Amino acid sequence: SDTYLDRLVEGLSSLRSQSVLCDVTLEAEGICFPAHKIILASASNYCKILFVDSSTRAGSPDSTIQLKAVSAAGLRNVLNFIYSNKLELSLQNIEETFKAAEALLVREVIRLCFGFLEGCLSCESCRDVLTIATKLGPAKLRQKAMRYVGQHYKQILADSQCLKELDRETLCEILDRPHTEGYSELELLRAAVSWLQHEPGRRKDAADILRRIRFPLIPLWELQRYVQETPLLRLDSGCHRYLQEALNYHSQLYAQPVLQSQNTRLRSAAAALLVTGGRTTHNCVGREMWAADQSCSTWHKVGDLCVPVYNHCVAIINDFLFVIGGQHSFDPKGKQPSNEVFRFDPRGAAWLQVASMLQSRTRFHAAVLASCIVAVAGGTLLGTLTRSVELYQPADNTWEFTAPLPTPVADHAGTTHRGILYISG
Repeated sequence: SDTYLDRLVEGLSSLRSQSVLCDVTLEAEGICFPAHKIILASASNYCKILFVDSSTRAGSPDSTIQLKAVSAAGLRNVLNFIYSNKLELSLQNIEETFKAAEALLVREVIRLCFGFLEGCLSCESCRDVLTIATKLGPAKLRQKAMRYVGQHYKQILADSQCLKELDRETLCEILDRPHTEGYSELELLRAAVSWLQHEPGRRKDAADILRRIRFPLIPLWELQRYVQETPLLRLDSGCHRYLQEALNYHSQLYAQPVLQSQNTRLRSAAAALLVTGGRTTHNCVGREMWAADQSCSTWHKVGDLCVPVYNHCVAIINDFLFVIGGQHSFDPKGKQPSNEVFRFDPRGAAWLQVASMLQSRTRFHAAVLASCIVAVAGGTLLGTLTRSVELYQPADNTWEFTAPLPTPVADHAGTTHRGILYISG
């Protein structure tokens, strides 16, 4: 019969509502719910184990089972599901419903609760879902909710009321994100301070919250101005430590590539493929810097070099880009190469001219060894070739000559492997 199961469920629900043939009572928060052992045992593993051992646990047909840490509303919702196959869920009642289902080991209700929360994920509700998921414990759901929070963190932080209502764990999740495109570190700091100042009781967490801010990524002048405007940052001893770290970092401008730590790392989703300068088919020397998208199918301009250059070399130390030597104007004989070196810091999209090489070079090779840059051979003044090799120490911002190649060479190739530099051609 197509209607038999529906009529059976209706009949069971009617018996319970009239307290007919009930042989057990569940109690939560002082409220009693008459029910039938055989129905409960078929839906609840907890009740099944309890009733099988009825001689020692239940005792009599009129026995009452008291459920601690379970709300009456949550228990009522679970019992309604057991007797009707219908579950009413909302963000307001799901936590108490889940706890009741967990206590009774009603797996179907637990599954439906997780499915409901996953279906509720949206920009508006992701914060609430994350809070509930954190309490309930499912790691997979929490990860999905956090992804939603991550995707919409800009809206969350931009809404002052929403920001103030964030729980501590969610705020920390946002501040710990490895990539926050379109949101500066200073904006993250302002959001964190706003959250801390909303309630006096939150200030005890200031050091733990602010350690998640990457203070060295904030330009020095912006950091100094904001500190002057914010007493909390000047008064809290933990905050003072982070500020001192940032000041020390900014005071060693040339050494920054070798002073990297968790707090100086870029908040970026992925590495970027860059093209810098070069010579066009019409022998024009370019100064543009282009980046490819993640699929390398399209390119877009991301900035300009300090000078036009081609036949130059690039090197990267801890995400600092060095553009080294080359030629500033087209000259097939390479008689006027450059010894200039420029450093690009993507943290602030800023260029800095560092110490020049001891010898001008074009058509040479540059590599990084042990956080130092090695410039190898190439063409030098008046188009002559050189076998000299020099080493750049970022910490000292100095170049020094090191062991030369056996013979002068240009247009050669090179690579490093396990701390050894290899030159070919």
